[in-house]
Amino acid sequence: MIRISIAASLVAVLAAGCVSSRPQPAPQPAAPQAKRIVRDGAQLVLPDGTRVSPDYTGGFTLPNGDYVKRERGALVLPTGARCQPDPSGYICP
Repeated sequence: MIRISIAASLVAVLAAGCVSSRPQPAPQPAAPQAKRIVRDGAQLVLPDGTRVSPDYTGGFTLPNGDYVKRERGALVLPTGARCQPDPSGYICP
């Protein structure tokens, strides 16, 4: 009788292991979206909503004091990243 109970318990444990749910894959993070600097009349609107006025060269000073220069149509950020022009402003990495 004990053998039957042990065998039945073993079968129940094995059956429960076979029907358990499979682990779900971790969700993939979304690809980062490009940040935009939008032209609004004579001003530029930065991704955080700050408005800046370009100087005669097309560059401008950020609120933290860093300077963004314009070079061959693109904006060059203090980090060296280039924001490429598009019809509504610039697309930044």
